[in-house]
Amino acid sequence: MKKAIFISGYLNGLSDNIIPFLNADTDVFVHTWIGNDNKRWVNKLNRYKKFCKDIKIVEEEVKFERKRISYLYSTYSAVNLCTDIESYEMCIKFKPNLDILNIDYNIDTNFCFTKAKLQSRPLLDSYTIEDCAFGTIHYKSIDERFFVTYPKALKKVFKKDIKTFYKEITDTDNLLSSMLGSNYEGSLLWTKLFEQNEVPLIQDINLTLPNNIQWQ
Repeated sequence: MKKAIFISGYLNGLSDNIIPFLNADTDVFVHTWIGNDNKRWVNKLNRYKKFCKDIKIVEEEVKFERKRISYLYSTYSAVNLCTDIESYEMCIKFKPNLDILNIDYNIDTNFCFTKAKLQSRPLLDSYTIEDCAFGTIHYKSIDERFFVTYPKALKKVFKKDIKTFYKEITDTDNLLSSMLGSNYEGSLLWTKLFEQNEVPLIQDINLTLPNNIQWQ
């Protein structure tokens, strides 16, 4: 299966837990920031090239003080490094600092989609599996550190000109801040962004994510 992996933000804590997701049919697209001892992690990531087809990395100076805007912009940039996204059968959003040596995970989006469609009938009747994102759902928000999706869904959210995308995420951030306070959990911004772009979020019952390394 030809797949694309997207990594964004600082790479601090990059772990070998990404290796099982890499193979000769996998391309990795990375947008990351300069500074914060990040260069050594970029060098480590480059050593993973032997496990996959290709790794493309872009490093930039930090553009935004607000971390949730910075992280979404970084993800936008990683996705837009991929110029032929429709050539991939599956896409994975991956955050490198998950505190686990091996992510014991069997990707089975067909099972999760079918189960969700039956359980919520008729709410998903107008959607296909390619419209959805599959991840860990905590109450009403998706854990944005790792999820599986398809080119169609990612295009809905991220394949826009930068002015349009920046306005959307800042307007949504302002809306959530007015409702919940400025320190709301960043996963709510991702969830709202998916909702606004008609990307249903499906609970992946095969996926359990650990804490970030810095949470310990």
